[in-house]
Amino acid sequence: MKSILLTRLLSDSLDTRGVLRKCGYKVYMEPVFTIKYLQPDISAYEFNAIISTSKNSVKALSRICRADNFPIITVGNSTMQTAKDLGFSDIVSADSNVDGLISFIKNHYSVAVKFLYIRGQEVSCDLKKKLSEDGFSVREVILYKTIIKRNLTNRCKNLLSGGKVNSVAFFSSQTARIFCSLVLKSGLAHVMGNVIAYAMSKNIADNLKSIKWKKITTSRLPTQESLIDIINKDC
Repeated sequence: MKSILLTRLLSDSLDTRGVLRKCGYKVYMEPVFTIKYLQPDISAYEFNAIISTSKNSVKALSRICRADNFPIITVGNSTMQTAKDLGFSDIVSADSNVDGLISFIKNHYSVAVKFLYIRGQEVSCDLKKKLSEDGFSVREVILYKTIIKRNLTNRCKNLLSGGKVNSVAFFSSQTARIFCSLVLKSGLAHVMGNVIAYAMSKNIADNLKSIKWKKITTSRLPTQESLIDIINKDC
């Protein structure tokens, strides 16, 4: 039986685990960080629309304001669905990555619109800067931060050293960077030459290159659906 390790948040990994199990995978989970939600007061902010590049940002938003009256533009369909599940209704998805989201906003919105960009403490792309360079008004607010694991669990170390893991899936650049650093810290980089890395985008794949893998496979589109599809094709 093929096996795969999921490195994203536990709540997200549980959802993905069910899909991959149906394809015959043995699924292990090793979340490399946890989330701490913040509660800034945004009541005085002036904005017409909200930009979200992650599910965690809309989850954090739902904790500090009512789920209405705010048009939300999300990076992809997964974030859009999370927003819908939380009660938000006026949502549109760019169905892409952050660069695609920036292009979507430039093509569909006027510079007269005031945006509120809800984000985590760490981001891989300076969305505010890129939009501001084209005359857009963007205010940022940090709604959550990640608490990074200091070490891999002993269980994960034993799985990797014992050759029990055939592949690892990466849904973000952050998890890719953290996982590679933890593997290097554990002295297990040499065993990853027998493991396939699945990356949701080229940017994520680039963050995996500090380790030598059996191969790095990148999904056709930078979406969760596309990544799962390419993993399933290897069943």
